[in-house]
Amino acid sequence: MERPQQQTGDTPRKKTGCGYLYLTDLSHTEYPEIFIRLGKTGGCPAAFLSALAKVSSLALRAGVKKEDLVRIWKDIRCPNPMWDGPVHVLSCPDAIAKMLEDSDSK
Repeated sequence: MERPQQQTGDTPRKKTGCGYLYLTDLSHTEYPEIFIRLGKTGGCPAAFLSALAKVSSLALRAGVKKEDLVRIWKDIRCPNPMWDGPVHVLSCPDAIAKMLEDSDSK
């Protein structure tokens, strides 16, 4: 499968214990991809999230359903849970799961 030159998607943000997390969900496109960035640059959390995005994109292209990714990430806890408005964000993976669910409800 060849990646198109350009894809378009929304990039919402969610407050986490590591800073603001930005997620671009292109799972609905012909070439499914997920991009994840932290507002803070560098460091282990950013590297972890970059790897998670690449593996997630590969899984989507291999036929794994987005709902399965959401199920395994939801409710994972870290030492720095955070409230993002009315939503309790337990970790970066939990934030990603919630954001992917939100993108499906639009």
